[in-house]
Amino acid sequence: MIASQIVNGTDLTRDHYAVKVENVVASGKLQQNLDLNQISGTIPGARYNPQRFPGLFYNLKKPKSMLLMFNSGKIISMGTRSIRQAKKAILNGVKELQSTGTVILNEPKIEIQNMVACADLRTRIDLEDIATKLTRTIYEPENFPGLIYMMDEPKVTLLLFTTGKVVCAGAKSEAAICSAIVKMRQTLETNGFAKTQEYEHSNSQTTPKIDPSMPPRQESEQLTCLATAPT
Repeated sequence: MIASQIVNGTDLTRDHYAVKVENVVASGKLQQNLDLNQISGTIPGARYNPQRFPGLFYNLKKPKSMLLMFNSGKIISMGTRSIRQAKKAILNGVKELQSTGTVILNEPKIEIQNMVACADLRTRIDLEDIATKLTRTIYEPENFPGLIYMMDEPKVTLLLFTTGKVVCAGAKSEAAICSAIVKMRQTLETNGFAKTQEYEHSNSQTTPKIDPSMPPRQESEQLTCLATAPT
Protein backbone atom coordinates (compact mmCIF):
# COMPACT_ATOMS: atom_id res chain seq x y z
CA MET A 1 0.00 0.00 0.00
CA ILE A 2 1.40 3.38 -0.92
CA ALA A 3 0.62 6.64 0.80
CA SER A 4 -1.96 7.73 -1.77
CA GLN A 5 -3.94 4.56 -1.12
CA ILE A 6 -4.32 5.13 2.59
CA VAL A 7 -7.79 6.10 3.71
CA ASN A 8 -7.70 9.53 5.33
CA GLY A 9 -7.69 8.91 9.06
CA THR A 10 -5.26 9.37 11.91
CA ASP A 11 -5.67 5.81 13.20
CA LEU A 12 -4.90 4.15 9.85
CA THR A 13 -1.95 6.43 9.18
CA ARG A 14 -0.55 5.85 12.66
CA ASP A 15 -0.75 2.09 12.27
CA HIS A 16 0.60 1.95 8.72
CA TYR A 17 3.63 4.14 9.43
CA ALA A 18 4.18 2.93 13.00
CA VAL A 19 3.77 6.45 14.37
CA LYS A 20 4.76 6.58 18.04
CA VAL A 21 4.57 9.73 20.14
CA GLU A 22 7.70 9.98 22.31
CA ASN A 23 7.26 13.32 24.07
CA VAL A 24 4.50 15.87 24.56
CA VAL A 25 5.25 19.35 25.89
CA ALA A 26 2.28 21.25 27.30
CA SER A 27 1.95 24.53 29.17
CA GLY A 28 -0.61 25.61 31.73
CA LYS A 29 -1.14 29.21 32.77
CA LEU A 30 -2.47 30.08 36.21
CA GLN A 31 -3.94 33.55 36.59
CA GLN A 32 -1.69 34.27 39.56
CA ASN A 33 1.94 34.40 40.62
CA LEU A 34 3.65 31.52 42.42
CA ASP A 35 6.08 31.79 45.33
CA LEU A 36 8.74 29.36 44.14
CA ASN A 37 10.88 29.84 47.26
CA GLN A 38 7.99 28.71 49.43
CA ILE A 39 7.02 25.89 47.06
CA SER A 40 10.58 24.53 46.85
CA GLY A 41 10.62 24.14 50.62
CA THR A 42 7.30 22.30 50.84
CA ILE A 43 7.27 19.91 47.85
CA PRO A 44 9.68 16.97 48.39
CA GLY A 45 12.12 16.60 45.53
CA ALA A 46 11.53 20.06 44.04
CA ARG A 47 14.69 21.72 42.70
CA TYR A 48 14.96 25.49 42.54
CA ASN A 49 18.12 27.52 41.96
CA PRO A 50 17.12 30.98 40.64
CA GLN A 51 20.78 31.93 40.14
CA ARG A 52 21.06 29.27 37.45
CA PHE A 53 17.52 29.02 36.07
CA PRO A 54 14.34 30.97 36.84
CA GLY A 55 12.09 27.91 37.02
CA LEU A 56 11.46 25.19 39.60
CA PHE A 57 11.94 21.57 38.49
CA TYR A 58 9.71 18.83 39.84
CA ASN A 59 9.59 15.15 38.81
CA LEU A 60 5.97 14.04 38.85
CA LYS A 61 5.38 10.32 39.34
CA LYS A 62 1.82 10.01 37.99
CA PRO A 63 1.88 10.43 35.08
CA LYS A 64 5.66 10.22 34.88
CA SER A 65 6.84 13.61 33.69
CA MET A 66 8.99 16.65 34.40
CA LEU A 67 7.23 19.81 35.52
CA LEU A 68 8.67 23.31 35.27
CA MET A 69 7.04 26.03 37.37
CA PHE A 70 7.65 29.76 37.06
CA ASN A 71 6.90 32.75 39.26
CA SER A 72 4.50 34.00 36.59
CA GLY A 73 2.18 31.05 37.24
CA LYS A 74 3.22 29.16 34.13
CA ILE A 75 3.61 25.39 34.44
CA ILE A 76 5.23 23.27 31.72
CA SER A 77 4.92 19.51 31.46
CA MET A 78 7.50 17.43 29.55
CA GLY A 79 8.00 13.72 29.05
CA THR A 80 4.48 12.34 28.67
CA ARG A 81 3.51 10.38 25.57
CA SER A 82 -0.02 11.59 24.95
CA ILE A 83 -1.98 14.83 25.08
CA ARG A 84 -4.23 13.36 27.75
CA GLN A 85 -1.27 12.53 29.98
CA ALA A 86 0.31 15.95 29.40
CA LYS A 87 -2.85 17.72 30.54
CA LYS A 88 -3.21 15.36 33.48
CA ALA A 89 0.39 16.05 34.53
CA ILE A 90 -0.28 19.79 34.78
CA LEU A 91 -3.51 19.26 36.69
CA ASN A 92 -1.76 16.86 39.08
CA GLY A 93 1.00 19.43 39.53
CA VAL A 94 -1.63 21.96 40.57
CA LYS A 95 -3.00 19.43 43.07
CA GLU A 96 0.51 19.05 44.51
CA LEU A 97 0.66 22.80 45.01
CA GLN A 98 -2.71 22.80 46.72
CA SER A 99 -1.69 19.93 49.01
CA THR A 100 1.17 22.04 50.37
CA GLY A 101 -1.03 25.01 51.17
CA THR A 102 -0.73 27.06 47.99
CA VAL A 103 -4.08 28.66 47.18
CA ILE A 104 -4.95 28.19 43.49
CA LEU A 105 -7.59 30.64 42.31
CA ASN A 106 -8.46 29.18 38.90
CA GLU A 107 -8.01 26.12 36.72
CA PRO A 108 -4.94 26.43 34.47
CA LYS A 109 -5.43 27.17 30.79
CA ILE A 110 -3.59 24.29 29.10
CA GLU A 111 -2.11 24.35 25.59
CA ILE A 112 -0.02 21.79 23.69
CA GLN A 113 3.29 23.37 22.67
CA ASN A 114 5.20 20.56 20.97
CA MET A 115 4.96 16.88 20.17
CA VAL A 116 7.87 14.64 19.15
CA ALA A 117 7.13 11.37 17.39
CA CYS A 118 8.94 8.61 15.50
CA ALA A 119 7.62 6.85 12.39
CA ASP A 120 8.66 4.58 9.54
CA LEU A 121 8.15 5.77 5.95
CA ARG A 122 8.47 2.13 4.79
CA THR A 123 11.06 2.81 2.11
CA ARG A 124 14.75 3.57 1.92
CA ILE A 125 15.51 7.21 1.13
CA ASP A 126 18.14 8.98 -0.98
CA LEU A 127 19.00 11.80 1.43
CA GLU A 128 21.59 13.38 -0.85
CA ASP A 129 18.99 13.68 -3.61
CA ILE A 130 16.54 15.33 -1.22
CA ALA A 131 19.19 17.80 -0.03
CA THR A 132 19.90 18.96 -3.58
CA LYS A 133 16.31 19.21 -4.78
CA LEU A 134 14.27 20.38 -1.79
CA THR A 135 14.60 23.73 -0.06
CA ARG A 136 14.64 24.19 3.73
CA THR A 137 16.88 21.16 4.30
CA ILE A 138 20.10 20.66 6.24
CA TYR A 139 22.26 17.65 5.42
CA GLU A 140 25.83 17.26 6.68
CA PRO A 141 26.53 13.49 6.59
CA GLU A 142 30.08 13.98 7.80
CA ASN A 143 28.67 15.28 11.09
CA PHE A 144 25.36 13.43 11.42
CA PRO A 145 23.66 10.73 9.30
CA GLY A 146 20.21 12.34 9.26
CA LEU A 147 18.70 15.06 7.09
CA ILE A 148 16.69 17.90 8.62
CA TYR A 149 13.68 19.03 6.63
CA MET A 150 11.59 22.01 7.77
CA MET A 151 8.11 21.48 6.37
CA ASP A 152 5.87 24.46 5.71
CA GLU A 153 2.48 22.78 6.12
CA PRO A 154 2.00 21.39 8.63
CA LYS A 155 4.71 23.47 10.26
CA VAL A 156 6.98 20.76 11.67
CA THR A 157 10.60 19.70 11.45
CA LEU A 158 11.39 16.21 10.18
CA LEU A 159 14.61 14.32 10.79
CA LEU A 160 14.99 11.72 8.00
CA PHE A 161 17.28 8.69 7.79
CA THR A 162 18.22 6.53 4.81
CA THR A 163 16.42 3.57 6.41
CA GLY A 164 13.10 5.41 6.12
CA LYS A 165 12.94 6.17 9.81
CA VAL A 166 11.77 9.68 10.63
CA VAL A 167 11.46 11.86 13.72
CA CYS A 168 8.80 14.58 13.65
CA ALA A 169 9.04 17.54 16.03
CA GLY A 170 7.10 20.74 16.43
CA ALA A 171 3.56 19.42 15.90
CA LYS A 172 0.75 20.34 18.26
CA SER A 173 -1.55 17.41 17.52
CA GLU A 174 -1.30 13.79 16.46
CA ALA A 175 -3.31 14.66 13.36
CA ALA A 176 -0.58 17.13 12.33
CA ILE A 177 2.07 14.45 12.85
CA CYS A 178 0.21 11.95 10.68
CA SER A 179 -0.44 14.61 8.03
CA ALA A 180 3.28 15.43 7.89
CA ILE A 181 4.25 11.75 7.59
CA VAL A 182 1.80 11.11 4.74
CA LYS A 183 2.85 14.31 2.95
CA MET A 184 6.54 13.36 3.27
CA ARG A 185 5.86 9.89 1.86
CA GLN A 186 3.99 11.43 -1.07
CA THR A 187 6.89 13.84 -1.66
CA LEU A 188 9.29 10.89 -1.78
CA GLU A 189 7.13 9.09 -4.33
CA THR A 190 6.46 12.15 -6.50
CA ASN A 191 10.11 13.20 -6.73
CA GLY A 192 11.68 9.75 -6.93
CA PHE A 193 13.58 10.10 -3.65
CA ALA A 194 12.62 6.60 -2.49
CA LYS A 195 15.37 4.12 -3.32
CA THR A 196 13.22 1.00 -3.34
CA GLN A 197 9.63 -0.16 -3.14
CA GLU A 198 8.01 -0.62 0.26
CA TYR A 199 9.66 -3.17 2.47
CA GLU A 200 8.75 -5.14 5.53
CA HIS A 201 9.65 -3.42 8.78
CA SER A 202 13.11 -4.41 10.01
CA ASN A 203 14.29 -4.22 13.60
CA SER A 204 17.93 -4.17 12.53
CA GLN A 205 18.04 -0.42 11.96
CA THR A 206 16.16 2.07 14.08
CA THR A 207 16.16 5.75 14.83
CA PRO A 208 18.13 7.06 17.80
CA LYS A 209 16.37 6.39 21.09
CA ILE A 210 14.65 9.48 22.46
CA ASP A 211 14.53 9.92 26.21
CA PRO A 212 11.03 11.37 26.79
CA SER A 213 11.98 12.67 30.24
CA MET A 214 14.74 15.04 29.12
CA PRO A 215 14.09 18.79 28.85
CA PRO A 216 13.34 20.20 25.36
CA ARG A 217 16.79 21.79 24.99
CA GLN A 218 18.59 18.47 25.56
CA GLU A 219 16.13 16.66 23.37
CA SER A 220 16.73 19.00 20.44
CA GLU A 221 20.48 18.54 20.83
CA GLN A 222 20.09 14.76 20.68
CA LEU A 223 18.02 15.03 17.51
CA THR A 224 20.37 17.64 16.03
CA CYS A 225 17.17 19.47 15.21
CA LEU A 226 15.93 23.05 15.38
CA ALA A 227 12.45 22.08 16.55
CA THR A 228 12.82 22.85 20.23
CA ALA A 229 9.77 23.16 22.40
CA PRO A 230 8.87 26.76 23.28
CA THR A 231 8.89 27.65 26.94
